[in-house]
Amino acid sequence: MAAEFLKRKRIGEILIEMKAITPAQLEAALKKQPAVRKMIGEILIADVPISEEVVYRALSVQHNIEFVNLDNIELNRELVRQIPESLIKTYKFIPLKKEPKSLTIAVFDPSNTKMFDSIKLATGYMFLKWLLATKSQITHIINDIIYRPQNVLENVPIDELLHDVKLEFATERIGTDLSVTSLSEKNLEELKRESDQTTIVTLVNKIILDAVKMRASDIHIEAFETHVQVRYRVDGILYDIMPIEKSAHQAIISRIKIMSNLDITERMMPQDGNFKLRVKNQFIEFRVAILPCIYGQNCTIRILDSSRVNLELKSLGFLDNELRVFEHNINKPWGLCLIVGPTGSGKTTTLYSALSLINSRQKKLITIEDPVEFKIPGVHQMQVMENKLDETRSLTFGKGLRSILRLDPDVIMVGEIRDYETAEITVKAALTGHMVFSTIHANSAIESVSRLENLGVDPYLFATSLVLLVGQRLVRKICNECRQQIETTPFLLASLQLDQEKYKNHKFFRGIGCKVCNNSGYRDRTGLFEVVEVNTELKEVIGQRQSTLQLFKFLRQQKITTIQDACLRKVLDGDVPVEEYINVNVG
Repeated sequence: MAAEFLKRKRIGEILIEMKAITPAQLEAALKKQPAVRKMIGEILIADVPISEEVVYRALSVQHNIEFVNLDNIELNRELVRQIPESLIKTYKFIPLKKEPKSLTIAVFDPSNTKMFDSIKLATGYMFLKWLLATKSQITHIINDIIYRPQNVLENVPIDELLHDVKLEFATERIGTDLSVTSLSEKNLEELKRESDQTTIVTLVNKIILDAVKMRASDIHIEAFETHVQVRYRVDGILYDIMPIEKSAHQAIISRIKIMSNLDITERMMPQDGNFKLRVKNQFIEFRVAILPCIYGQNCTIRILDSSRVNLELKSLGFLDNELRVFEHNINKPWGLCLIVGPTGSGKTTTLYSALSLINSRQKKLITIEDPVEFKIPGVHQMQVMENKLDETRSLTFGKGLRSILRLDPDVIMVGEIRDYETAEITVKAALTGHMVFSTIHANSAIESVSRLENLGVDPYLFATSLVLLVGQRLVRKICNECRQQIETTPFLLASLQLDQEKYKNHKFFRGIGCKVCNNSGYRDRTGLFEVVEVNTELKEVIGQRQSTLQLFKFLRQQKITTIQDACLRKVLDGDVPVEEYINVNVG
């Protein structure tokens, strides 16, 4: 194999033989390569009048692989639905044809052997045949044809879409200096005029309402050199929705700033704001973040639709035994309960669910959050506030927590432990007779121990205060409307690390895509939890400053259900697709 590789011609030599480039052009590209750190083919496409197809045809000669123009091939959507979405998006390939024991795919990087091994493992095909296609064709088909969500409102007349809709602007500005110094009064009036145009108002309202209808959690409005791209995050995945002409960019951003009560003249500093949308007497809150970038201001809008959030613990995805342990410990009179996971793993929803369960007139519950995402009746909720003009008037987690302790609370919720001050006060509050809930960023429940130690908290102190550690993730569920059984292959069982003989007749499922799930095969998400009850023995182990690896071994001895175990259980139950288990294991 090594000898065969050494005999291979360089792509530059092949292009010269094809008379696509001159030796001088190749020499110039080779000189430029160390500085730009790109492949020779990419440099030539950018600097020389040569098409991407010509470069890839040369690459096909170099690797002795057939080149295929995907514009001339009809997409096999049925085959695409049988391949995990995450696999196609990760390795950027197009399934073309299947045979009893082989799968033919189009790729743009034939040297990626890891890709071929992963595809074999995840799909169950023993043999792979690959053809070469251009990167732009493959990327276009994946992003704009296969996985672009269907716009459920595209056939609805705009007048009907905007009927009975009212925007209610925020009553206060958040964390923004509102001094108007960056533009003249004339430009200010011009900006207001542009943002108030009927077409811009209609466009912004439609972008927002489309996102609500498609169950998106976030709207991304991103500025590029030649256009503006709107993307929605649905069930944790970002989808391209529509490109917009660059000329409309500033008016769109100004309109959103006016809705959020922000300074439309400030273009160089980040800004945060919020607004409410009322549709048929139902309120939806939106949190806005504006960030200046090299091609203009980017905007991200978080959608906080309380009607879509079910705060019942049973609906979050706890397994029966985990739920019993969780409910038992959150009802204790004092101690520290930590919800652990990366950003976007559903930690705040779990906290709100716990507070809703224990909330009663016999207890006083106070929270300090950044920001307050949902309002819970009967709970006193406080929001962290930054004052850039006067730091002494900023409300931090530490300041707020000290004040809360003087108000005789029974239960305290701290939105997030970010620093030593917050961690120290949180632990002391739990040790002085309060039930304290909080979140912390870590990859697993037990890794929060080392995270607290890194923040400077004495392990003996927080070990004494801890009563519960809950690690969690979110995974996509199979759409019930297009749920379909898939073949149980040896490769599939191997990827799930299951016994071949025991599970050879087990039924596995995947969504093939339909109108209900925007042709994604997924509908909603569910939580995966590892619930660790901190008993006396575990407190001692933590207090001894054991390593994370030793703590993992201890939990295995205690037969704690890990996030991977919980995901496998849901795959076997037919709720979650196989590719989500693979993603969880990789993560």
